[in-house]
Amino acid sequence: MPNKRLPHLNASMQPHMSRPSLVRSSSPKQEPDKRNGLDRDLLEESREECKRVRWNIPFDSLQDKRGPSKSKLSQKSPSFITPSSTKPMQFDPDTPKEVQVAHELRLAVHRGGGSTDPDHNYALRAKLSPLQLPYSRIQRILKECELYERNQNTFIVPIDYNDDQVALVCKARTHNLAELKQRLAPLLMRYKARLYNRHLFTETGVIKAIVPRKTRLNFSDFSQTVQTDALWCKASSGEISDYENGFVVFKCPPNELADVAAKLKQSGYKIHHSEIGHCPNEPLVSLSPRHLKRYVDFVMELKQDEDIFKVYDNVDHQI
Repeated sequence: MPNKRLPHLNASMQPHMSRPSLVRSSSPKQEPDKRNGLDRDLLEESREECKRVRWNIPFDSLQDKRGPSKSKLSQKSPSFITPSSTKPMQFDPDTPKEVQVAHELRLAVHRGGGSTDPDHNYALRAKLSPLQLPYSRIQRILKECELYERNQNTFIVPIDYNDDQVALVCKARTHNLAELKQRLAPLLMRYKARLYNRHLFTETGVIKAIVPRKTRLNFSDFSQTVQTDALWCKASSGEISDYENGFVVFKCPPNELADVAAKLKQSGYKIHHSEIGHCPNEPLVSLSPRHLKRYVDFVMELKQDEDIFKVYDNVDHQI
């Protein structure tokens, strides 16, 4: 009988047995369930498992099975009324009047610098004033014009004309400047002009306003009043452009354009339009009547391009 006072030791009752070790099988390759996975590499197993795992199901495949979702149906853009072309179009007699008006507004937005705000686009304002369409229709057309203009950018295209100290600065609205230059190449070659910047212009804020007709003034008093108002509004200069209709042009630095326009409104002027233009640094160039006529023809052909909406030059046209 064992002594009950001594602890019961399992090692004394069971003989020592060595721990079994895994032996790789040299048998030919069989299916994994028959080999029990003994001769498989752990790295290969993890890679194969990663390859077999499909973490998520593509959302598009589910949509193809279930049908189009409400979000896709809502994202479909409605049919546009406004033509996307920026060239003048000839419409058939059966074309609705609304489509023709939409195309005119599209051209006005594009030729006015891409702005759909009539306060900043006087070309658009001139087209909107005689229209009698409902307000909702006009807003829809302007929204479509704004969507078309998102891919367009405004570029400055300098031109040197005929080596006569005549320089031009064109503002163009396009999505491809290289294509515009290639399109202008035959015209420039025919008039002996080139794309070259001689830095003869300065970027300037230009405000065209209408003087209030409270009192009738002669030209000298009118000019003195304009100069006084220009000093009070902190404009760099002010000059009369049309004495009969009361149009005055004020110039100021580009960063002070909004402040000067606000002070002119306080003085009683009606702002016709304001823009950031280009004014010549040196006195204007005078051309002979024959050269001036040829130059005017060149500018007219230049403005016929659908992407050029503004041309500045240093030529004296008052001859």
